[in-house]
Amino acid sequence: MAERADTIRRTLPPRIGELPHERYWWLRSLNPEQARRAALLDRLDALCGHLAGRPALGYPADEPIPDAALEEADGFTGAEVAELIAEYRALRPARHAAAPRAAITSAVT
Repeated sequence: MAERADTIRRTLPPRIGELPHERYWWLRSLNPEQARRAALLDRLDALCGHLAGRPALGYPADEPIPDAALEEADGFTGAEVAELIAEYRALRPARHAAAPRAAITSAVT
C-alpha cells in the first residue's frame, strides 16, 4: 500500500504545505481527477499509518488490519502476501490473527 501511495503522490502537484489553510488551497487547485487521486492518497496514508500502529480516524483502534486495508491490498500483492491475507480473513472471526498480522504488516508496508 505504501508503494501505491507513493506512486499516486508522484502524480499530484507538489503540496503547498501541511497547515490547514495551505492544504485547503492546494486541494482547491486540483482538477477533478487529481482531487480523486488526492482523496485516495489520504485514505492510503491513513491505512498505512494504522498498520504502523498510528490508529486512523474511522478505523477501530483495536482493529490491527481494517477491512479497508485488506481491500486496498487486493490485487496489489504477490502470491505469498495474498495467501497470508486469505489466512488472516479465515482466522479473523475467531480473533486468532496475531501470527499472520505480523507477516502481513511487514510485507504490505
